[in-house]
Amino acid sequence: MSVILKGSSASTLTAGILLLSRARGFGQRLAVEIVGAPEDMAQVEGPAILHSAVLAGCGVGRRLGSGSLIIVPGPPTSPLAVCHSQDGIEGWFLVDRSGGGLHPATRQFVSLCRHRGAEGRELGRQMRVALSVLGCSPEPAVLDLLFASPAAPTVRLALALRAGRAMSGRIGTPLTHYLSTGGLSEPLPDTLKEIREVLTPSRTSALLDRIRLSARDDVEEWVTGMRDLGPDHEHLLLVLAELFSHVTSLPPQGMLAPLPPSMDAVAVGLGAALGATGGARDAMADLVDVFRFLGGRFTGSARFPINLPDDPPPADRLARWAWFSRSARRSADDAEALWRRVVDPVQ
Repeated sequence: MSVILKGSSASTLTAGILLLSRARGFGQRLAVEIVGAPEDMAQVEGPAILHSAVLAGCGVGRRLGSGSLIIVPGPPTSPLAVCHSQDGIEGWFLVDRSGGGLHPATRQFVSLCRHRGAEGRELGRQMRVALSVLGCSPEPAVLDLLFASPAAPTVRLALALRAGRAMSGRIGTPLTHYLSTGGLSEPLPDTLKEIREVLTPSRTSALLDRIRLSARDDVEEWVTGMRDLGPDHEHLLLVLAELFSHVTSLPPQGMLAPLPPSMDAVAVGLGAALGATGGARDAMADLVDVFRFLGGRFTGSARFPINLPDDPPPADRLARWAWFSRSARRSADDAEALWRRVVDPVQ
């Protein structure tokens, strides 16, 4: 029994791998061919990290003991493509691997730590100490995760703390430990312009009042010092204020919500992904290798191939990773219908 597929996206290769794997599982002999050449397949380059049972099952970037976590290495100077949604369908963003940060607030943190004035460097040191108290590694990549991740503020906080604690190996003090029993505050808006407008001295004082007396003076002195530095570090101060306002909207006995499995896996694996170098890697090439390993072949032409969805790949790297992941997920969703079409075609 043989089947010929046509298409040049991840959906075609994934379909071929799933057919061959299922045939082996049922003890059947099945020949699968794909119309086209492997070198015509679109490249999907690392470095990248995501959580996808489909791609992991097809041998893409899978590491022993990491379950469905996928880490594709790449050049050490290239930013890491990250997606913490299930199967990498949407929400891709970049984090830095060179130590300088990609998000404007992260770059201002790095600038603060390297400030030409002793006052600025001291403020940077205090922020690093605060992160260490929480058990979080003060890495620019972790701050990029905190500031750039497409998720709700409290989810971003939980995500960054999970990643930073996994990298440092420390548990740290719970974030809500420093909240007093005062009244809950209203979160700040999510745009810098609106935050700047509403963050009046009285609003700032109300936020600070939610901090326990043992830490309030230190935080207030840090905020005053940041304001004295001027507009060069305002972005960092405003985004931290917005995040903190969401923490102060929690009760003292509250806690950040647990992360979904895909988010948790990506957070824990971030450190390994940051160090996954060793040259360019192509995720599509991994699919080709597994397809060939299972006995699949490529052919130049065929009279009656099964045409599979074959959307053109986007040029942007993040958009291409989303396209790649969606294509694989679509094939997995349609695998049962494709299998029945192959083993029991309509007469």
